[in-house]
Amino acid sequence: MAISRSQLVKELEPGLNALFGLEYKRYENEHAEIFDTETSDRAFEEEVMLSGFGNAQVKGEGQGVSFDDAQETYTARYTHETIALAFSITEVAIEDNLYIKTLDCYTNCLQ
Repeated sequence: MAISRSQLVKELEPGLNALFGLEYKRYENEHAEIFDTETSDRAFEEEVMLSGFGNAQVKGEGQGVSFDDAQETYTARYTHETIALAFSITEVAIEDNLYIKTLDCYTNCLQ
């Protein structure tokens, strides 16, 4: 279903001062301060945790060295997803809109 004039009532009347919520681009890349961004060309990525070694033993003179084993203990798998959203708008809603620049914000300001 397309966006119609009945959903844009205030944009069809004179006197509109502003549209709320169209300034998201002002806050560019705030996530970069908290999160690392990685790229991938695979369907999924895995990270494996290795176990640590035990405590080192005191070796007596002439004695052999103690050996320990390591192994994989946990695997985390990250499966990549595609996230998408679209919209449509009627031609009449575009023609009758008094604030045509606000329609541009549906594609430019909200990205």
